[in-house]
Amino acid sequence: MAEIDLQQPDLIVSVDQVALLRETRKARVPDPVHFALEAEQAGARGIKAQLRLDRRHIQDYDVQLLARMVKSNFYLQLSPNQDISHLVNELRPRNLILAAERRDEMATETGLDVSLLAGQLLPLIRSIDQNATRVFLLVDPVFDHIRTAAKLEVHGLMINMRDYAMAAQSGYSEKMFREIRDAVRLSSKYGLETHLVNAVSLDMIPTLSRLDGVRGIHVGHQLVSRSIMTGISRAVADYIDLFPPFKANEST
Repeated sequence: MAEIDLQQPDLIVSVDQVALLRETRKARVPDPVHFALEAEQAGARGIKAQLRLDRRHIQDYDVQLLARMVKSNFYLQLSPNQDISHLVNELRPRNLILAAERRDEMATETGLDVSLLAGQLLPLIRSIDQNATRVFLLVDPVFDHIRTAAKLEVHGLMINMRDYAMAAQSGYSEKMFREIRDAVRLSSKYGLETHLVNAVSLDMIPTLSRLDGVRGIHVGHQLVSRSIMTGISRAVADYIDLFPPFKANEST
């Protein structure tokens, strides 16, 4: 018989690019918090913000406001290369993403080398009150990293899509797609909540949102750029309209 799973992936909207535009003028606008609340009203089921070490876009006061005002799931992305346990346990965001960060990158480019950093990550993860905050790791679609992450007492994984997105632009993405699909399957097999992040564009949504095991898809630059032309509500709706109404799985 066919078992109907009415749960579709969540659309998670990153507001980092909104803050980046604001910071180019050191102004009050555009306001990433306002953008986040408008995106929620339009149907987004989560908001993500990255508090970088260099504070190039999102600022501490943005995080304070977002953690308090976002009604859906708020995802706070931080680098593990800093003392973050006090900040996280004070803010108590619903979700924490631990991700690699380099000063010379335009945006997050690579996943954490979980196999190399496991000894550093485990005590940090254990210092977080996971009754209040669910911990995710942002990783590349590498099986060894996923297997190691499954041992680190985290709630889930964010699978880095950047290489797939770059390959898709050249039209040679089938191999990368299989890697993403298999990475999602392995993560789900370990019982980890699995999301897709980084460089996700509108045309990728129909395919990615139908992958079994995907619980969330994070979009940022592309959606923010689209919103300049269409408005926030229309841009969010354009993405949501491409999600399936449900996913059907065969069971015996």
